[in-house]
Amino acid sequence: MRGGRLLLITYLLLAVWSLLLVYSTSYGVAIMRYKVEPSYFFNRQLLFYGFGILGLLICSRLNVKLFYHRYTLRILAGTLLGLLALVLVTGSATNNAQRWLSILGVTFQPTEMVKLLLILVMATVLMKKGCGQRVQYWLLGFVFLTVALVFLQPDLGTALILGIIGVAVFLTSGVGLSRLVRVATVVFIFVLFAAVIIYLFHPDFFSSAKLGRFAYLDPFNTDNLDASYQLRNGYFAIGSGGIFGNGLGGSIQKLGYLPEPHTDFIMTIIAEELGVFGVIWTIFLLMLLVFTTLYIGVRSPFIFDSLVCIGVATWISVQTFLNLGGVSGIIPLTGVPLPFISYGGSSVIMLSCAVGFVLAAARRNGLAKARKVVYL
Repeated sequence: MRGGRLLLITYLLLAVWSLLLVYSTSYGVAIMRYKVEPSYFFNRQLLFYGFGILGLLICSRLNVKLFYHRYTLRILAGTLLGLLALVLVTGSATNNAQRWLSILGVTFQPTEMVKLLLILVMATVLMKKGCGQRVQYWLLGFVFLTVALVFLQPDLGTALILGIIGVAVFLTSGVGLSRLVRVATVVFIFVLFAAVIIYLFHPDFFSSAKLGRFAYLDPFNTDNLDASYQLRNGYFAIGSGGIFGNGLGGSIQKLGYLPEPHTDFIMTIIAEELGVFGVIWTIFLLMLLVFTTLYIGVRSPFIFDSLVCIGVATWISVQTFLNLGGVSGIIPLTGVPLPFISYGGSSVIMLSCAVGFVLAAARRNGLAKARKVVYL
């Protein structure tokens, strides 16, 4: 298992690190805002990682021949589109966005599952049908439809992640860059045209709450203090931490100033409590996971495994950039969690399943080296 052991160790380190940080950042919110026991969010994150490890084990043992079955692609693509359509029709709205589904009392965010499903759909199609012109247009249309459905929720951060995943998988599958640029240009023009139509006939779509994400351009402008409230308090947390931090549990901003310090803005509390070294350690673990995944994908002789690894590495790295860029004020806030670290069941479980597929790729790499695997 070339790279497999390192990947698993890194994943487990991220899990332990996440549990420690979620407890430190959430006990104040649990007591003051939700009126529950201090360990409430820690216990739930522990449960999420329990389900995540179960999903990892299952996905790591799946046989790649399963994806050759004629019904597998239909099930994957149908599930992806069905979830996105369902959330637009019956999903629950939070913070001006309709992103959540509740089935049998279980509430989850379908877009986290969609990220993995999109990777599997693209890898399956390209493995079975190659990268001919007809396949390219079919897949590009499917990626565009997926991104459009997510955009309508609206979830701009996830839509961007899905679009970049699609581009990354295409570029590594042998599609010509010039053709991809031509199609991307047509899509861009179409998106601009659609935005104008939406603005003319549904102006509430571009509400002040959504446009407030651009408050990062001037967060201390007295005319826009409400929109930049969370970002400014994140700055205060980062600035007060300095190099060495105020000690684990020593954050002030998590005590009622940052609304959800254990989710999207968890890195600001890491900076406040553990300083620069805590931030560096967190980023190091995430990047080690990304580069190990890429290493496994590059060395894989199987098309499916290579594309899955590329997709997973793109997913984690882009989402990490969007989260860190948002909380540091480099780019607009997108509301995406920090992978493996932020509190959240949908994200933790789906990312764990993705790591399981990469571990399966590492296992097949070892079998291929021993000349025990003959399929591609």
